[in-house]
Amino acid sequence: MACLATFTVFFMRTGIRSTMLPLYTSVVLGFDEITIGMIISYATIMNLIMTIPMGYAIDHFGRKLPIISSLTITAISSLIFPFTSDYLHVSITALLLGLGTSGAGQAPLALATDATMDEPHGLSMGLYRLFGDIGFVLGPIILGIIADNYGLRMPFYFMTVLILVNAVLVAVLAEETYRPKKGKKKQGIRSLLSQTATSRNREKRL
Repeated sequence: MACLATFTVFFMRTGIRSTMLPLYTSVVLGFDEITIGMIISYATIMNLIMTIPMGYAIDHFGRKLPIISSLTITAISSLIFPFTSDYLHVSITALLLGLGTSGAGQAPLALATDATMDEPHGLSMGLYRLFGDIGFVLGPIILGIIADNYGLRMPFYFMTVLILVNAVLVAVLAEETYRPKKGKKKQGIRSLLSQTATSRNREKRL
């Protein structure tokens, strides 16, 4: 499931963000190169801003919830793009895209690392990266074929369905590999209270 998630994320990054989004904003909306570059930068900057907060979220809530949430947000942004008609709406949607892809890039890696803790790391990470590279290559090709045959809006719809299917599969089939820190804190407090009660009982006996 982690490999499937990273395949979808890389498929979207090169297929939508790097290929279809520039084509759509240029051909359909008539934006110039500088404007298109700024729009793509918004998604990248949001990725940068959310890197550390998303890391904390992955350690706090576990791996599955951030993956599912990030994929869902990414799917929503992909669905909104074909309905945008001006610079403001496209920019806001690009920020939403950056928000979604920030977790969709980190959380699957954490899930894959946890799931292969007792396996050869080189082989495990090589397999994980292979799925990402396949998505990286196939994204522009497949979405380009769809765009040539069905128009520049159809790749966004296709990507939305693919991401949502991936999110459902992760929700149903993936196993949580990390116990959230919230649970650990509760256990730590309980353990501390238990130790305190035990020490008090010992003092009373003495």
